[in-house]
Amino acid sequence: MLELISELIAGAKQKTLASSSLEDQVYNRLGEEYARLGGYPAFAAVIEALCREGTLQAVKASRSNGRTPALSNRYRKVSGVLSEESLGKLLGMHPLIKSEAYRKFPQTFTEDEAYLKALDAFLKNPGLKASLEQGISANERSFQIFRDEKFLLSSQGRTFLQRVGLNLEDLSCYVTCEPFFYVDYRQVSPSEQSSSLPGVPVAHTALIVENKDTFHSIKRAWRAGGRRLGEQDFDLLIYGEGRKIVSSFAFVEDIQGISPENLRVLYFGDLDPEGLDIFGALATAFPDYRIEPLVFCYEALWRLYGHAAPLRRETEQKLHPDYEGKFLEFFPQTLRSEIKSLLAQKRYIPQEGLSYLFFSRSGEVSLWEKN
Repeated sequence: MLELISELIAGAKQKTLASSSLEDQVYNRLGEEYARLGGYPAFAAVIEALCREGTLQAVKASRSNGRTPALSNRYRKVSGVLSEESLGKLLGMHPLIKSEAYRKFPQTFTEDEAYLKALDAFLKNPGLKASLEQGISANERSFQIFRDEKFLLSSQGRTFLQRVGLNLEDLSCYVTCEPFFYVDYRQVSPSEQSSSLPGVPVAHTALIVENKDTFHSIKRAWRAGGRRLGEQDFDLLIYGEGRKIVSSFAFVEDIQGISPENLRVLYFGDLDPEGLDIFGALATAFPDYRIEPLVFCYEALWRLYGHAAPLRRETEQKLHPDYEGKFLEFFPQTLRSEIKSLLAQKRYIPQEGLSYLFFSRSGEVSLWEKN
């Protein structure tokens, strides 16, 4: 995202830029990748990094945009020239370290000089460079080179790598998968799984739940043994932890006996733009998996609260247009129209509308629950 934002800033004819307009341009260029790359929080991190490096400067008279993390409404482009001394230092560094970005944005050299020296020393040391023959985690490599295990994966570290023209693969390191919390209800042992018919994988179904309270209510309800919602029995219960699941779902392959071929994933979150966007981003990021919304629970939410859905507190939630369609294609036409109307009216229904009482009865909707 940094490269794209830098390109847009460099190509802008105006000296001052509106942060909202810049985000819209990034969103339009990246499409569904915008959410996968971290959405607004990642965009804000890049803007803050560009301010630290001196490429941008917040316009003092401009107010905050009121979002989290907050950005100024307007920014001013800053220009400069790299000194001969700095250029000499840069050109004397290891040939793998590119200099173009520092020539284009000279104010970044001072900020990065300590990291440049550390990387240069590492690459010029035959013994240390030989360690690149063996891949290690990004945090381990980061500490080895910079004596800061968090640097490479921080927004500042990612910015630094882009400036010097390197990536994690060049440094022979990888991002370890962020684990998620889950409950495995399967009773099939690994030996039983391997003895199934050749070419016929054991089928499993997982339920991903967006929010903590609903996850705990379902876990509590299923403790008694019944794990059916609608016509579906479940083998795994996964806490999605909001949007975090988009980056952490890869951890599912660390669960014994699970693969894209034998797992069906049903997702249940809030009935609002953010919830739909999380589903769409997840399904897009992992196309090899069969990922669908848990229509049964969304229908129950609508039956109970669709007639009196409250207004959203955060009215500026973004929903990628492709993700809305990706979500709604699983619903009957009537409910599809009702959900579209709900979104257009800036209303929402949180998944907490289905309580422990609902899940303890395997999804029975009682009339007395209606308000």
